[in-house]
Amino acid sequence: MTATLLRLSGNFRGVLWMTAAMASGVFVDVCAKLVSHDVPTAQILAMRAITTVTVFVIIVMFIGTREIRTRRPFAHFARGVLWYGSLFFVFFALRQMSIAEVNAYLFIEALLTVMMAVVILGEKLTARKLIATLLGLVGVWVMCAPRMNGFGVPLGVGAALIGAFCFSAQTLFAKVLTRTETNFSMLFWPQIIAVMFWVPIAIITWHPASLADWLYSSGAGFFAMLTNYMVLRAVRVADASVVSPAAYTALPFSVAMDLIFFDMLPVPIIFVGAGIVVLAVMLLDYKGGVKPADQDAEADADLFGAKEGRAEASEAANSAEDFEDGGPSPKPVTNEA
Repeated sequence: MTATLLRLSGNFRGVLWMTAAMASGVFVDVCAKLVSHDVPTAQILAMRAITTVTVFVIIVMFIGTREIRTRRPFAHFARGVLWYGSLFFVFFALRQMSIAEVNAYLFIEALLTVMMAVVILGEKLTARKLIATLLGLVGVWVMCAPRMNGFGVPLGVGAALIGAFCFSAQTLFAKVLTRTETNFSMLFWPQIIAVMFWVPIAIITWHPASLADWLYSSGAGFFAMLTNYMVLRAVRVADASVVSPAAYTALPFSVAMDLIFFDMLPVPIIFVGAGIVVLAVMLLDYKGGVKPADQDAEADADLFGAKEGRAEASEAANSAEDFEDGGPSPKPVTNEA
């Protein structure tokens, strides 16, 4: 089965990685929503960053500092600010709306990423990508329509949309950073930046937190790391504008979590919108992207620091054509840290 997966095109595997990331990501929302409302949003981010950095420091003690060396410290800083900025606004929105509703508003991120990838990364805007994104947005509109009378919670809606913009921007930074940085360094540095930024802010309004609040915050951190690792794998092997619409799959996962944890069931029209979203994802062009086995093999080598894995990945990359930007341009893939 592994061999079959490796023969899939880069874009198709990227969509699979992004779908798995969305399944993991809804647990971030669940954990954040379960934290006591008495704990400020900034404090949740600080608690999450503290526990996550502790785990990362322990890992670095075993694998060494090679995996966290970077050529682009300012890019890591910008991505860290955008990443945690997105989380701040999303967590704020989750305190006012259901997980499914927040994620529905976040789907605007796909359109933002497609447009920004075309303008900033020079990715080709195909008719298929544009139709898929617009159709997905139609599905989102169908889902949100029943609540439009209470379009109300304006702060929550605004926060969700700002969070979508920040997440879209950090996705593009991730796409650029994967060219020279390891997956591990791209997960590590945003946490350091988060501690430096959010802990001082949280101290100002610190509220005593229970053990459950710490556990939920830590859980949010764990699932966020897992989610972002999968997102990195997705953008490493596929065009950012292809994998972003796959984020629409977060909807059915969100609906399930709302029902299981909060006893909330969306109106039937939500499922109509979900069907439109799934159709939009199916319209994506899966044939482009990075060649099958090269980037995935190197990504694993980067994460665990295996020299043998690096050598095999380098040989595979040297013999493969890189379709990252929509056209063949033979070149070796380097991923030195």
